[in-house]
Amino acid sequence: MLRVLVKLNICKLTRESHRYHHCCRYWLWCLRTVSSLTSPVKRIPFEKLETIDDHSIKFHQFRQILQECTSAGDLRSGMSVHTHLVKLNINGFLMIWNKLLSLYLKFGHIHYAHQLFDTMPQRDVVTFNTMISASVRDDYDAFELLHLFSKMKKEDVKPNHISFSGLIGACNGLIALRLREVFHAQTVHCGLSSNAFVGSSLVDGYAKQMRLEDAIKAFDEIIELDLVSWNIMIDGCVRNNSKEHAVRMFLQMLKGNARFDGFTLTSIIKTCSKPGDLKHGMQLHGCTIKLGLAHETPIHNSLITMYSKCEKGMESPIKIFGSISEPNIISWTAMISGFVQNEQSEEAHGFYKEMLRSGVRENDFSLSSILPVYGNLANLDQGKQIHARVIKSWFGLDLSVNNALIDMYSKCGSFEDAHLVFMKMEEHDVVSCTTMIMSYGQHGKGKEALEILSKMESEGLVPDGVTFLGCLYACSHGGLVEEGVRVFKTMTEVHNLKHKQEHFACVVDMLGRAGRLNEAESFIDEMGIESDVLVWEALLGACRLHGEMELGKKSAQKIMELRPEGHGPYILLANIYAERGSWEDKEVLREKLVSHGLKKQLGCSWVPLERMPY
Repeated sequence: MLRVLVKLNICKLTRESHRYHHCCRYWLWCLRTVSSLTSPVKRIPFEKLETIDDHSIKFHQFRQILQECTSAGDLRSGMSVHTHLVKLNINGFLMIWNKLLSLYLKFGHIHYAHQLFDTMPQRDVVTFNTMISASVRDDYDAFELLHLFSKMKKEDVKPNHISFSGLIGACNGLIALRLREVFHAQTVHCGLSSNAFVGSSLVDGYAKQMRLEDAIKAFDEIIELDLVSWNIMIDGCVRNNSKEHAVRMFLQMLKGNARFDGFTLTSIIKTCSKPGDLKHGMQLHGCTIKLGLAHETPIHNSLITMYSKCEKGMESPIKIFGSISEPNIISWTAMISGFVQNEQSEEAHGFYKEMLRSGVRENDFSLSSILPVYGNLANLDQGKQIHARVIKSWFGLDLSVNNALIDMYSKCGSFEDAHLVFMKMEEHDVVSCTTMIMSYGQHGKGKEALEILSKMESEGLVPDGVTFLGCLYACSHGGLVEEGVRVFKTMTEVHNLKHKQEHFACVVDMLGRAGRLNEAESFIDEMGIESDVLVWEALLGACRLHGEMELGKKSAQKIMELRPEGHGPYILLANIYAERGSWEDKEVLREKLVSHGLKKQLGCSWVPLERMPY
């Protein structure tokens, strides 16, 4: 603990000592005057300053003054303290200088804070920790972090668990990802990797890098696990789409008699995202009720998402939403997303309007959720209105919102608008490029779609399976068979991606559209995908296009065997018979359709009425 009193420098002459003491009294009087004029603090802090007869001053009271200035938001008085501390030429009392540093950083005066940091007579671990914490808040780059750490080592200041936690937490961006590993090595060297504070930062950092195995290893090194450590680990598993690890960690937490809170349950509920997870999700819902946590809004929001994904319809989410006392933007967005997932676009539109009427303003997530509604409804006018709101709300720079805009315009048939949004984006990700490739494919622009793929690879973006599916789709609709086959091979030979049934079906469709039906059938045999109903449906569609009856019969028969409850093959084959004039065969097929209890699904058309399609 710092000494409460500091002796004045011993002066050889008594009159020099009196002169210095008089100077101190003068500056204290100035501080009192400034405080009485500028400080919003009810109790003027500078009135507490005292000097005593042995030529000492209670400089520790400066610390209290700075604390009160920070709490009251009185920057001007704090700067006055700084001025007089400089004039008094105080070389010690690091606690006072650290308080002043915190004051500048709290008010966002980064430049002043750096100036103070560079001119401080001494720096300790608290000084560096204060600057590191600021780097976390203000997203400093990796070079600034490295500079702070190097300066710390150079001045022989030993970092503690708070130092490393801040350094590791501030490692964001491509350059800083490797820097996290450097700091991890330093924690091991200093014997702090087992600290809960440091370990939790490592777990969170590796989880955000999608390095779950490294996150688990860092978690296992922690000696004394606390609730925060468990929550970060479980949330990291969920973020990495590892339901198995998340559930295992949760059960391990329960076996260790560790207490859990609403954040724990919110994270573990997110693992329930498929219809088969409904029972597990309902058990967790019951757990929240028994523990008295069901009133928490974040838990309500996670339950809305869980029931929307696991249960057919929106009855349960609507009930849960109605029980929320104060729904936030996340609650509204979860409901809108749920309606979209359950193909209830009209209800989603109505819910969005209700949200606006209640005074809730959109954010980037809500806008990304509502835009697909108007793409599904093919309502270009409403979609453009949302685009206008995006521009007014300054979310036009958000990547996810722009991706949703491209998708909406593409589905509404406005290719020019989709292309314009794509070209005006400052940066693209895999989703942006994939969405644009799909848009090109819908409009028969296969060459342009392949150009996007080449541009992605040149910019360092790694295409995924959906990207290649879009390219195959574009080649199919653009008549680029050879290019499509090359893309299909590149997927495995270059990018080491496994083909899925959608990719096989797309190749069959591509060959079929080009009239190369025999090659399409040979492709099915060569790939060993005779039991895949999608490829036969693609081939049957091609036979319908080119009027190929025999291969069409074979394809329809395969589909009937693999999916007997479907009416599609009966209808397509009947149309082939009709086009070839085989009316008797068509009638027999129709009777067979009725005898199996199947019925053709009725078609529908959109009719605009009061700017909404019906």
